[in-house]
Amino acid sequence: MSAAPPSSRSSRRWRDGFVVAPGVFDPYSARIVEKLGFPAVYLGGNALGLHLGVGQPFVTLTETAAIVQNVRRIVRVPIIVDIGAGFGDAVHAALTMRTLAHAGVAALHLDDQIYPKRAHYHRGKGRLADAGVVCGKLRAMAASRGDADVLLIARTDALRVTRSVEATVARCREYLAAGANALMILDLEPGGVAPFREAFPQVPLVWIGGIAEPVPTATELQEAGFSVAVYPFNTIGAATEAMRAMWSGFAETGRPGSLSKPSAKVVAEALEIIDLDRAIEIERNTTEAQA
Repeated sequence: MSAAPPSSRSSRRWRDGFVVAPGVFDPYSARIVEKLGFPAVYLGGNALGLHLGVGQPFVTLTETAAIVQNVRRIVRVPIIVDIGAGFGDAVHAALTMRTLAHAGVAALHLDDQIYPKRAHYHRGKGRLADAGVVCGKLRAMAASRGDADVLLIARTDALRVTRSVEATVARCREYLAAGANALMILDLEPGGVAPFREAFPQVPLVWIGGIAEPVPTATELQEAGFSVAVYPFNTIGAATEAMRAMWSGFAETGRPGSLSKPSAKVVAEALEIIDLDRAIEIERNTTEAQA
């Protein structure tokens, strides 16, 4: 019997169980998340845009691939990546799939926003692309995936823009027919999952959120029928808050803020995160042994 195609292997792997993927924005944040025991990490477009200092609408494929490669070298857990609207038309989306599959991603999601995105996207002014255009991108990506075991997630903003469950289900149906293996429906919360679970009983549903209160618990998300939960902003939000707290009072006090633990302990923890002991052990057995 021949092996299952990549699309079915990916779908089954993400559907069986529940995967929590905190957002990260660089290798160090990804390493912290992995060390804490999470089974996957999420490179969201907003965090990548903030990390690069330009904002999500202006992140490029080249920049995304470079960060993915840097993170892949550091962590072993699966990486889920936000590719926005695919960085262009269907040809660009196909190139995106090939590039990021080669870089080692486990899953990526394409949204149905109009490309190029505008800065006003961050003020809630999302715009839906024609469903046929999105389907063309999904078909091109599915075809260009080859033997790579990459989950292709279709993200739709239709529920937020139209407020219509029926219109959103219709778009999702088209996206699955075009080659998507999973669905990410913006603003879909546990209480609203039932019609989507009924329409697509075997399709992995990916929840995205973590900021708007009240944040659902992992148990609530899993019981509602989600297979994956990604948290795009929490990690870089925490980093922003901590760095501002550290330096905002410097002009008044002439000193940086205080850490919550002795600095030597924090340094030791940071070095443990990057596994410096491995390098020290190599030196001990080679360079120092030969001295």
